Amino acid sequence: MKTLKNKTSKSICYILLWTLAVVIVSCNDNLEVDITPVYEPPQEIIYNTADCNYYGDILGNGAAFFELNLYHSSNSNIGLLMMGFCALPNSFANFRLDAGTYNPAINGAVRTFLPGMFEDETFIGTCLYDLKASKVIFITSGTMTVALSGNTYTIKGDFSGKDAVTNVEKKDIKITFTGTIKFTDVSSPDPLTVKSSYTATGTPKWLSIPGDATWTGTLEPEGSGNDKWYKITNWGNDDITVYCDVDNGKIVMDNYTRVEYNNTYDGYFEVGYIDGGYLHVLPYDDYIVNYNSSTRILDFTGTVTNGGKTYEAVVGVAAYNRSTGNLESVFTDFYAGVKLKLTPVSSTRSSNKNLADVIKNTNLSQKINKPVNNRKPINIVVDDSLRSKIQKIPLEDLKVINGR
Repeated sequence: MKTLKNKTSKSICYILLWTLAVVIVSCNDNLEVDITPVYEPPQEIIYNTADCNYYGDILGNGAAFFELNLYHSSNSNIGLLMMGFCALPNSFANFRLDAGTYNPAINGAVRTFLPGMFEDETFIGTCLYDLKASKVIFITSGTMTVALSGNTYTIKGDFSGKDAVTNVEKKDIKITFTGTIKFTDVSSPDPLTVKSSYTATGTPKWLSIPGDATWTGTLEPEGSGNDKWYKITNWGNDDITVYCDVDNGKIVMDNYTRVEYNNTYDGYFEVGYIDGGYLHVLPYDDYIVNYNSSTRILDFTGTVTNGGKTYEAVVGVAAYNRSTGNLESVFTDFYAGVKLKLTPVSSTRSSNKNLADVIKNTNLSQKINKPVNNRKPINIVVDDSLRSKIQKIPLEDLKVINGR
């Protein structure tokens, strides 16, 4: 029997990719962090490649927030990640790193960089990283100087820091870079971080009078900490709000929240397949929804394999008899290949003046801690335990029922 949603915390852990060492060390308390023996301080670390993401005025204080990534072209897995602030240009086309000296600070002032730290399991700040070895050194003090001649930058850093796992101090960290910097404008918020409008496309598969093949609505992130989900309005153009959860680094359909009802039926957001003149609805709790950050599309496409045969996955709102718990109808059509194209319509950045919270709501944090990005469509393989719980209803002559 289905039950109403209890929005209890799930074991969601958004750990910064750069800081995998924090996870790994739990299995190896003697792990020593050494970014690379070749660059062991006090030798100067020489970088020849620089990428810089521009986020604009995230604090509303007239300074531009940036993410600078320095590494050597021979190994992009080892480098320096810096989050800092410089002068705000009148447009991205005029953005440059200010010449001068940058000092560590958390006030968002021009020509400052954030020291490395964790805030609620999210990394912010500046660090040396080795992705392959899963090792990180927080930069906690020191200075960075920037000089600019034409389009050529000379960047020098003289830092101190500490091991992200053991807190062992690291001194005399010296870095240098000379060359051009590739700048990227990422000042527009990621649709998964703010309220967004969407345009949906999908193929209606179930009703004798098909549902709409395209519709619009909104998607909005909700919750906090380890309890986060997305609210999607007007599913199927039927004025029904459905939900997806963020669970263990994945976006999954929420099939346990009642999203529609009437005097007889309760409706739930479900996945299934069509075969033999029947809609088969699965009691499946982990249907993964893919998000492509480049196209900004939330994709419900998938397949179901049962008895050696593979079917298109279809998603919609099923109607269960409140007394018996049996599947007897639907509140919406069931769709194959549903894709939601997202466009941000609001931003939470300017309303939150706490620096750590603001940075965790930028594209930067979402990019590094992305729940799902460019995964292959899910395939559900029906085993005996799942097969015995599948419910089905005939396609012929049935119509959508009205809720509330």
